[in-house]
Amino acid sequence: MKDIYLTNYSVNGIKTLDKTVSLSFYKKTINKEPDTQEYNIKGIYGMNGSGKSGIVTSVEILRNLIIDTGYLNNPVAQKHLDAIVNKKVGELSIEAEFIAKSGAQLLLFQYGITLSKNKAGKFTISHECLKEKNATSKNSSLEIIYEICDGEIIFMYGLEEENGFVVEIRNKTMNLLTTGSACALIYVNMLYSGDGNYSFYREDKVARVIMNAISVLFSFGHKLHVYLDESDDHKPYMIQNTILSCDDVDSQNAKLYSLIGNIFELQNENINVIFSNRNMIAKPRLDKFIETINKLYEFLHIFKSDLMGIEIDKKENGDFWMCDLVMVYDSYKIHAEFESTGIKKLIKLFVYVREMVRGGIVFIDEFDSNLHDVYLCALLEYLMEYGEGQLCFTTHNVGPMDVLKQHKKSIDFLSEDHQIYPWKTNGNYSPSKLYRNGMIEGSPFNVDAIDFIGVFGTGEEDTKRHEIQNTKINGII
Repeated sequence: MKDIYLTNYSVNGIKTLDKTVSLSFYKKTINKEPDTQEYNIKGIYGMNGSGKSGIVTSVEILRNLIIDTGYLNNPVAQKHLDAIVNKKVGELSIEAEFIAKSGAQLLLFQYGITLSKNKAGKFTISHECLKEKNATSKNSSLEIIYEICDGEIIFMYGLEEENGFVVEIRNKTMNLLTTGSACALIYVNMLYSGDGNYSFYREDKVARVIMNAISVLFSFGHKLHVYLDESDDHKPYMIQNTILSCDDVDSQNAKLYSLIGNIFELQNENINVIFSNRNMIAKPRLDKFIETINKLYEFLHIFKSDLMGIEIDKKENGDFWMCDLVMVYDSYKIHAEFESTGIKKLIKLFVYVREMVRGGIVFIDEFDSNLHDVYLCALLEYLMEYGEGQLCFTTHNVGPMDVLKQHKKSIDFLSEDHQIYPWKTNGNYSPSKLYRNGMIEGSPFNVDAIDFIGVFGTGEEDTKRHEIQNTKINGII
């Protein structure tokens, strides 16, 4: 463990998830020096539609809520939430528990937030709560740092004694706590103001407790990094539909530029994701970008031994360079856009993998998509040994299971009814073999070849299918 480690994560009310799904990343007992290296990887398996992508998507939402004061004021974010919040539940609830080193102490924090629609049909924060305790304490109760309901502070550490810092928090967050999290508002507008006005409170115990808890939570938010598979990134879809709703070309163009600006605000990543083309790099950061691309080459060279280098084709654009990547081989060069889908995915994945190695908490949806399982297993083995952070990923590929089983709490099965079944070592049994054979609880593979008869074919196949189905019903098969 480097400084912050996610121990538990729960979500309810996103996409198909209409009940609470909880992931456990660590054992119940926490020591002064947690051995988190044995728990730093988790793979989530499940049938299509079981809710795997919903879990990952919710982490991205949580990150935005923690660090971005304007997230819920963004129209693209509102459209996105309206599309993905489960219609049956009607609200999105997320809770994360994590441990953090704070000086000589090891603290356990619990943060929960719920989004609901207001009378105007906009998603707002209906509940937010931050708690903490000494992580090694056997006492299970946590102390509330703050709790907010429908924009009102119902409890804050030091509230009863009308502490000056708490009064100032109340004044500076008034009428803002439904559209911005208390964490983001307090940190950005008060603790991170940089004007030194709050030095007075350094000697104030109440202020120190609140400032420390908010700072740790904000740091936790910045450590979360989410990679969503293209099929689950709905922003292009929302852009297209919003533009097409405009009557004329000028209105469509104006809407396009507005939405692009909103999406740039929404993608508030603190790591610079690399694309095959049109990387917008601020001029002072060009040297850093070149250094990153050199490391990217070393990474890709492991998978493509004939790759000789990566050139940067840059064009000036005001205070930025627009940079495209050109892949260099022995006798030719090719723009990275025309590389294979697998290589283009590795280009984007590089910074996320690097962030996990450096101590970040990384969630990757469909990690196995377009990647050979030999490469995937080798990469996972490296991260298990050398990664200082955490990686949680969704996958359908059973190849990595026998690598993952070497670590604890590293395989979770998500059933069709949204229940989590953690893999538990059972002698010499292989999780991949049991999974393939439908012997994992909640994960039955009950599809046979004969089930497709008649779907693509002729009337003769339909007759054959009915005969087989009747035979099944009569108990002969």
